[in-house]
Amino acid sequence: MLFGAAALVTASLALIGVGGPVSVPQYSLVSETQTVPARVSDRQGDVGAAPVWSQPEVQSAGAVDIDRSALRTRTGSSLLVGMSHLAAADLAAFAAEYPTHIDALLAAPPEATVVSAWWTMLDSTQRASLAAATPRLVGNLDGVPLAERSRANESYLRDARAAADRALDGRLSDAERALATRQVAMLTQVSLALQSSADGPKRRLILLDTTGSGRAAIALGNPDTADFIGYLVPGMNYQVEPQMVNWTTVADDLYREQRTILSAHAAAGSTPTLATIAWIGYEAPDLFSVGGRDRAQAGAAFLETSWAGIRASRGGDQPFITTFAHSYGSTVALIALANGSVEVDALVVVGSPGSEIQSADKLKVAGGNIFVGKADWDPAVNSAFFGSDPGASSYGARELGVHGGTDAVTGVRLHGSVGHNDYFTPGSESLHNMALIGTDKADLATDGDE
Repeated sequence: MLFGAAALVTASLALIGVGGPVSVPQYSLVSETQTVPARVSDRQGDVGAAPVWSQPEVQSAGAVDIDRSALRTRTGSSLLVGMSHLAAADLAAFAAEYPTHIDALLAAPPEATVVSAWWTMLDSTQRASLAAATPRLVGNLDGVPLAERSRANESYLRDARAAADRALDGRLSDAERALATRQVAMLTQVSLALQSSADGPKRRLILLDTTGSGRAAIALGNPDTADFIGYLVPGMNYQVEPQMVNWTTVADDLYREQRTILSAHAAAGSTPTLATIAWIGYEAPDLFSVGGRDRAQAGAAFLETSWAGIRASRGGDQPFITTFAHSYGSTVALIALANGSVEVDALVVVGSPGSEIQSADKLKVAGGNIFVGKADWDPAVNSAFFGSDPGASSYGARELGVHGGTDAVTGVRLHGSVGHNDYFTPGSESLHNMALIGTDKADLATDGDE
C-alpha cells in the first residue's frame, strides 16, 4: 500500500541528489467505508496507491538546480517531481519544448493519491509556477484541490480561446477552419456556463479538455470544503458545445433544491455546505454511436478517477458523494461503481437503459443507497438495452418516486415526470427526492406510493 508514496519520495530524493533510505510520510486512511482506491484504472501511470498524507515528514526541497533536458526520459510521478523543482523560466521552457510530455501525463496520470501527496509537498511558489507554466496540466490532474484546478483551467480557457481566435484570423484550410470554429464554439459555451446565476453559488471549472468534442466539468459551490457533493452524469447527445450551459443549469436547479432542504432541517447556525458538479467528463454518444458500450467504458474510467480525485484531495475530511446519472450516463455510472475502486455514498439513476451489471450488490455504494426512477412514457426504462434493468424488482435497488406526490415534511404537492427528459424539472417529485438523497435524507424520499 505504501508503494506509491515511497516511489514519489524516492523520485524526489533522487532528483535532488539525496541518498540513503526513504522515509515514507505518516498518513491516515480516510475510513474503512470510504477507502482511497488501490488502483483506479489502466489509464493511470503509477501502480499502487499512496495513502492520504496528514502531516508529511518529507518537506519540499525548494529551488533545486535541475537540468530540464534530464526530464525528457521521465514519466509519471517522477516527471511531476522533476517539473516542480524547475525554476519558473525553465519550467515554462520545458512545457513549450516538450508539450507531448504534458499530453502523456494527462493521458496516463499518476493515481490521485500520488498526485495529492506530490501537491502537498510543494510550497506556494512551486504551485504558482506550475499553474502559470502548465495550466492545462494542473487544471486536470485528479488529486489537486479543485479550487486550484479551477484557477488553472480558467487560465487555460483564456489561452485556448485566444489561440483559436488567432487561428481563425490566419490562412487556414477548410478542415482547419472548421476545427478552429468548433473550438471557439465549445469554449464560448464553457465560458457562458461559468457565469453564476442570480444568488447562485460561485462556479469553478474543474475539468477542461478541448480535444475532439471536448470534456468539461463545472462545480457549483466549493467541492474542497462541501459536506455534500453531487455528480450529475448525462447521457446521449450531451457533448460540451451544445449542452454545457444546459447541464450546468440542471446542476443549479438541484443545488437550489438541496439548499432549501438543508436550510429547513439545519440546527441554528450550522447549515451544512454543498456543491453540485455538472460533469460532461466523457464523450457522450449521439444517435449514430449510442448502440455500443465503448463510450460508457471510457466514461466510467474518467468518472472513477474524478471521484478518486475528490477522495484523495479531501483527505480525512470526506464529503457525502452522490451520483445522479441519466440515460446512457447511468450505464457509465453503473460500470464505474461495479469496477469497485471508489465508493460513493448514494446513487440515483433515472431513465436508465441498463448495463451488464446484474444486481445492486455488485455496486460500490455505501449502505445500498441505490435508487432508480422510471417515468411514464420513457422509452429507455424497462428496455434493458445495455443489459440488466436496474429498475427490475430482482435488481435490489430502491424505487425513486417520480410520478407525483406530496412532500412528507411540508405537505407541498410535487408534480410527476413524464417521458425521458423530465426527471430534473424544478417542482417535481423526482428532483425533490434527488435533493433529499443527496443530502443524506433518503428516509424522507417518496417511493411512488402515496
